[in-house]
Amino acid sequence: MASNASNAEFNKDMTRFPLGTAATVDEERTALTYSRHYAVAPEALWAMLTDPEKTQMWWAKVRGQAKTGSSFDLKWLNVKDEGHGIETDWWYGRIVAADAPKLLEFSNDMHGRIRIELTPTETGTAMTFTNTVAVPDEAVLMSLAGWHVHLDHLHEALEGKSVDWQHWWDDFYPCWEQIYAHYTAERP
Repeated sequence: MASNASNAEFNKDMTRFPLGTAATVDEERTALTYSRHYAVAPEALWAMLTDPEKTQMWWAKVRGQAKTGSSFDLKWLNVKDEGHGIETDWWYGRIVAADAPKLLEFSNDMHGRIRIELTPTETGTAMTFTNTVAVPDEAVLMSLAGWHVHLDHLHEALEGKSVDWQHWWDDFYPCWEQIYAHYTAERP
């Protein structure tokens, strides 16, 4: 299957950004944390995290509002057969805390709790992304690699590029494999 021009324009070197970390929270949960910097104002990054038109450029379909107590559901788009007659389910979530454009925290029935903190810098916005999730130990590195790829897609989306999700599997699964190998090599 051939890639379309939009995915061809994406940087596919997933090693260009620092690796995330995994820390045990308790017997069931692990905190996956990433520190990234984006060369945009916090308001622009906030829109990419909360505006359904923008979230599908790099991450997932979103329905709900970024207001404390509101629903905030996700529908993953990087599924091999999505758009080819197979549709994924919505994963139901709720906003735990929203303070635009500084803090977005939500719970999700599939991904646990996600907390995104935005801090303005002289050159843009520092973001701390933490996903506290209950997954088997063997899935921790796969989850780290998955979020790593999505946060790379966010850099591209901020430049106006949108992932062609029907070709994600062909175009970006090898990138996921590349960064997964790095996480595996870094694990003690």
